[in-house]
Amino acid sequence: MSKNYKVGKEYKAKSYLECGYNFPEGKYKIKAKIDGFPEKLINHDDELKRAKEHWLEGDEEYKKVYEGIWYYLEFPKDENQEKDHFEWIPEVVMEDVFK
Repeated sequence: MSKNYKVGKEYKAKSYLECGYNFPEGKYKIKAKIDGFPEKLINHDDELKRAKEHWLEGDEEYKKVYEGIWYYLEFPKDENQEKDHFEWIPEVVMEDVFK
């Protein structure tokens, strides 16, 4: 069953042991939500390429992930970051990672 993640809200990631994904600790803010893989860049030139390589390569359920809902997340701030970090994440991953 799909959770109803909302744009503008913040969500906390589970630990690696709980979800199997290595997301940094902290709160993630949803900046955008779309149905199907995004086609337009929001902040960085390589964001769509990175999302496709990271979440779609080798996925057995490629069509389900590609055509599902995608969320654009602002990652928690890190003292080593020079700029904000944003990434497109598919709904199937959101359900595993966020409480």
